[in-house]
Amino acid sequence: MSYQVLARKWRPRTFRDLVGQEHVLKALVNALDHDRLHHAYLFTGTRGVGKTTIARILAKCLNCETGVSSEPCGQCAACVEIAENRFVDLIEVDAASRTKVEDTRELLENVQYAPTRGRYKVYLIDEVHMLSTHSFNALLKTLEEPPPHVKFLLATTDPQRLPVTILSRCLQFNLKNMTPELVTGHLQHVLETEMVPFEESALWQLGRAADGSMRDALSLTDQAIAFGSGKVVEADVRAMLGTIDRSAVYDMVLALTAGDGKQVLDAVAQMAEHAPDFASALADILSILHRVAIAQALPEAVDNSHGDREQILQLAQQLPAEDVQLFYQTGLIGRRDLPLAPDPRAGLEMVLLRMLAFRPQGVADVPTRALASGSPNPAHGAATQVAHVAPDTNQASPAAESPVAQSAAPTAPLAETTTTAAPAPEDQEAPAERPPEPPAASQDPVTPANQSAEGRDNSAHPQRNEQEDSAPDYEPYDDSGSQAAAEYEQLAGQAHNESSATQSEPQPADPASAPAVEVPWQVDEPARAPTQPAATPREPAAQSPSPAQPEVTPSPAPPAPELKSAPEPIAMVSLADTAPLRWPEIYLGLSVGGVMRNTAANCELVGRQGNQLHFILDEQNSSLYDESHQQRLADILNEYYGEPVSVVIQPGQVQTETPAQIAIRKQSERYEQAVESVKSDPIVQQLVEHFAATLDEGTVEPIDQN
Repeated sequence: MSYQVLARKWRPRTFRDLVGQEHVLKALVNALDHDRLHHAYLFTGTRGVGKTTIARILAKCLNCETGVSSEPCGQCAACVEIAENRFVDLIEVDAASRTKVEDTRELLENVQYAPTRGRYKVYLIDEVHMLSTHSFNALLKTLEEPPPHVKFLLATTDPQRLPVTILSRCLQFNLKNMTPELVTGHLQHVLETEMVPFEESALWQLGRAADGSMRDALSLTDQAIAFGSGKVVEADVRAMLGTIDRSAVYDMVLALTAGDGKQVLDAVAQMAEHAPDFASALADILSILHRVAIAQALPEAVDNSHGDREQILQLAQQLPAEDVQLFYQTGLIGRRDLPLAPDPRAGLEMVLLRMLAFRPQGVADVPTRALASGSPNPAHGAATQVAHVAPDTNQASPAAESPVAQSAAPTAPLAETTTTAAPAPEDQEAPAERPPEPPAASQDPVTPANQSAEGRDNSAHPQRNEQEDSAPDYEPYDDSGSQAAAEYEQLAGQAHNESSATQSEPQPADPASAPAVEVPWQVDEPARAPTQPAATPREPAAQSPSPAQPEVTPSPAPPAPELKSAPEPIAMVSLADTAPLRWPEIYLGLSVGGVMRNTAANCELVGRQGNQLHFILDEQNSSLYDESHQQRLADILNEYYGEPVSVVIQPGQVQTETPAQIAIRKQSERYEQAVESVKSDPIVQQLVEHFAATLDEGTVEPIDQN
């Protein structure tokens, strides 16, 4: 006996054998069981979804010798002959080969005659859209009022080409494409019955390659069995189809998530060893990003059509929503431009690198470290102290003078000062014993800004002199009192201590030891060497001592400065101490990312009842919120507290600052401080004064180091 292909062997014989198309089966079964039959049916859909199969089953139901029903016996002569395609009263017409009006007239001449064997004479016209206009016109009258013993079953893959007059005379059923889940499940049933070894991942490959057609899936399965020598394995199927290993695509997406350009290029190079279709690889990346966006908006809507639902949900937690949207849009544009690239691999690499290059950097990050509680942030305070403490240090607050005294006292070259921040006389002997200062050639190069700052009288312009000394070194503006801000404050404090000491020191009697005469700023004045150094040479910012101790008495031999102090750990808050005002502090200690990071950062803790926490979610930032976030936040807090808690989240209007709002405010303060710092820079002021320059504030970006 000759081999019968799977697509013909497993063609459904009854409605129960059909996979999918429940919306069509329900209408046909009810019509057959209640004797409410129409005289013309139109089945539309892509290839291989069951149009002709349903029409043949319907013809079998109409002519079964046991009676008209939705379950033909399959044993009578009519059922057997229809199954074997030799039933005389089932006239199958290929409209693609009989398009002329003469063929249609010949067909309709026999409509008036009664059926020979069956109960109904059934006309099955396949690809009916191929008929000519005259053929349609010839068919109209008969299709509208056929004899009672005639049924018309029409099938087409292109219903848009049918005249409206034909559509209005038929009951139309649109057959859907088969989902990969349905195709994979049916293939698994077929191979188990056929006793063919298989891997489920290989069936997913076939299900996606079938593109919604069950017939294509069975044909590809036949090919895979032959290719794999009687078994269906993923490696053979991928080689047969020429598809890309899904793991290679996920490697590229994970590299994008990590923001690692080297890892991205390595993933592309590894995939290129198998000579893939780079355009298909980019399409797969877009498909993954699309499903990640769905998972972030509605996790339960993510299907398992690719067998990777868990991976998609994990990516949704790791990848911010704004990055997903940017990557997707960049990939769409790159896919359009991919044919213009010198070679496909270079085009794909440039698209991926473009995703990283344009990754959002200006979006306010949700805070991940402690935030200062005071109104002015520490970085802003450092700048204002330099400007306002110098004229009158006797009235400076302890908080303001302490860091200045710490940074300036060990390097002060003078013997006495009259300020309250000055060290004791015995502490000032150490600087006098220090090695001599390095020669002027080893100091900073002479520039107009340095020359003017060193040559002018400190006592006359203390504030301006301090700004000029500290202006060339722009340190990060840290809103949490970090080491970088302390280093900036130390450099400014050194200049301030020099200025304050010079202002309050009695003038020496010896003219040779008197300070140099002030040299006014002249744009066109040639450079001249300063008569005396204005300040101790700056130490590198990375070698400044840590300002962790609040009050430290200067010692004659200070220890070697540390490069950077480790960040202070975030204090944990117990469940008993949990209060609404401590929610930002609690949030900083949570290990949360992805969509949950957005939800938790925009929440306001409004109360606690025992082990139940009540939150209000900012309604302006609740578009990604889902009810499942309550349990997910509860799980995160369980890990934080070490005991079970429950969470209730209700979208609404918040009354206090959420962690996200605090982060936005701090960023705004850093930006304003950065703008003021640039405006106060002496070089910028000279450009504005002499060249009518303007500052584009939109290009100013504060430096932030976490």
